Amino acid sequence: MAVFQKRLPPEAVDLVCRFFQYSPNLRCTALEACVHPFFDELRDPTTRLPNGRPLPPLFNFKPQELSGIPTDTVNRLIPEYARKQNSFMALHT
Repeated sequence: MAVFQKRLPPEAVDLVCRFFQYSPNLRCTALEACVHPFFDELRDPTTRLPNGRPLPPLFNFKPQELSGIPTDTVNRLIPEYARKQNSFMALHT
């Protein structure tokens, strides 16, 4: 897309393009957006905030929030280290 700056990561351009699909059937859902590679950095346990502090808890979902979501999607959404920290996640691995 010509409207984006050249230094914008390709993952960001891809995600925005998925949001702006004209056809709702082709448009990215919220869950698909959450597992998009653009957000992989948030799943990296070494990622820090600009001030050097660790990220706040991002993967503390309640079981009912994950019910009905395919296991492979949950595994892409929540990194292994975070699943190990939450005992109820054992049901999805």
